[in-house]
Amino acid sequence: MNPAYSVILFTVLSGAGYGLLAILGFSAVVGLVMISPAINLTMLVVALVLITAGLVSSTSHLGRPERAWRALSQWRTSWLSREGVFAVITYVPAVLLGIVWITEISPNLRLFTLFNVSSYLWVLGGAGSILSIATVICTGQIYATLRTIPAWYYLLTTPIYLLLSVVSGFVIWMFLMSLFGYKTEPTVILMGVFLLELALILKWVYWRYVDRSDFGVTKADAIGFASLTKVQNLEPAHQTKNYLMREMGYQVARSHSVRLRRFASWTCFIIPGLCLLLMLLAPSYQLIGNMTAVVSLFVGLLTERWLFFAEAKHVVTRYY
Repeated sequence: MNPAYSVILFTVLSGAGYGLLAILGFSAVVGLVMISPAINLTMLVVALVLITAGLVSSTSHLGRPERAWRALSQWRTSWLSREGVFAVITYVPAVLLGIVWITEISPNLRLFTLFNVSSYLWVLGGAGSILSIATVICTGQIYATLRTIPAWYYLLTTPIYLLLSVVSGFVIWMFLMSLFGYKTEPTVILMGVFLLELALILKWVYWRYVDRSDFGVTKADAIGFASLTKVQNLEPAHQTKNYLMREMGYQVARSHSVRLRRFASWTCFIIPGLCLLLMLLAPSYQLIGNMTAVVSLFVGLLTERWLFFAEAKHVVTRYY
């Protein structure tokens, strides 16, 4: 398919934002929010900015963005609608978490709250974490349930989406911690390395599947004949490209695909992992290592997501 840059930005930015929000929520549940409330609030703002920027960018791909709200009504049958519903609901516990940390910074502001939400910190954190994960799962399911696109109709599509979201949020979280002068524990760094390399392995398994996948239908199936019937085109369906050919039949050369996969592997998984390992050997360079890991990771994620769309072909291209 023709990669839409608005959707690429949406999945990368919002995925990282939801991953960061899930980690903040999980920290609140298990009582790991011992750092300054101001830092917690800053991380929350970063997460919400990433989420909102991604959601806003996704609307530019719609033909009628002003009607996007109508998609929320189809939550019973549409993963896209469920994604929208969860995305909206996620703002509720996130904003309440922000209120908790604001009141901890300025106790006088508690006079303006209807109830003491700080006593429900673990509930808000758990809700925010669960809703963030649910939103990312819905995003992955939008693609994983499309039978008409064999490259996406695969059991690892959604898990990879979720894992990349958590990994990107985790790396951003470590970077922000080091930016505010907190040293990351070796076990946390090793966890980050493990998640990065696990994502690399799953991604290469997915790419191997893409190389072996086919349309599942033949030209004979497309026109109603038996599958083994030989069908040959006498003329092309169109003399010039139409919308379906432009959007659904994007071609990327195999040699370019291999190079881009290697580039994505290094920038998205290997280099960030090496940066994290370097931080174990030289803790004084944690800020530089984390910054390099974040930049490299996002370059790799943009490349990986571009390939995700570029290598996917719709079965409708059988007609052409």
